[in-house]
Amino acid sequence: MNEKWKNLIQQFEENGYSPGDIQRIVHFYDVTMETDKMLKKLYEDEENEFTDSDFLHHK
Repeated sequence: MNEKWKNLIQQFEENGYSPGDIQRIVHFYDVTMETDKMLKKLYEDEENEFTDSDFLHHK
């Protein structure tokens, strides 16, 4: 874990967050970042034939 994360977790602890709260926050961040990576790859992939309308009307 890098210094930035250590400092952030220390701030959470100082602000009264429980270890479970911190774990949920970090998990949410990880899931959000993974989703962001997948969406970027999806939209940057030039070979992908999907369009926005395909996603909106997908059943």
